[in-house]
Amino acid sequence: MTNHPVDSKPRGRDQVRSAVLTATSALVAERGPDGFSVREIAARAGVNHALVHRHFGTKADVLEQMLAADAEAVVAAVVESGLPTSGQAGGEVVAELLDLLAARPSYWRTLVHAVLDSPEAALPGTALTTELFSGLWRDGDDERAVPTSVAGMTVLGWLIFGQFMTEATGADAEETRRAVADQVAALISVRSK
Repeated sequence: MTNHPVDSKPRGRDQVRSAVLTATSALVAERGPDGFSVREIAARAGVNHALVHRHFGTKADVLEQMLAADAEAVVAAVVESGLPTSGQAGGEVVAELLDLLAARPSYWRTLVHAVLDSPEAALPGTALTTELFSGLWRDGDDERAVPTSVAGMTVLGWLIFGQFMTEATGADAEETRRAVADQVAALISVRSK
């Protein structure tokens, strides 16, 4: 466990919040959202645990705010990438998107726990990434809801279980990633009947 040196402790609301969110994200990646306490968050962030409660509230509140901050970062990364998120996209574009999304494993792990614990978290408007996935390649076309939903499930399945399944089956990870990208591209290119 790495703590901040005494002379570089976070000071002020913004530094404390940033340090706590960063520490929480690292702990989630290492242990899952249930594998640590507020005291461990505080120790990792280099702050007193009372500051965590003052700036966030409960551990659930910290996780919720970490999830929201990570969702903003995921959406910003997708937007900044310039990858098409509407209309049809080929397998190469989808593969780039998979790589971009896979760069934030703690976010997806926390999202899974949040949705399992609170299914209402998937309602439109509850998270930026929910909005991203609900609108991904859909172009506002309600007939695209089913293929978009299946494409989103496929992407999330890859993000959560891709490494596990490729290792468990002995499949080549790159070939599998490419096959997932091609499947998602096929889903989003098919018009609903």
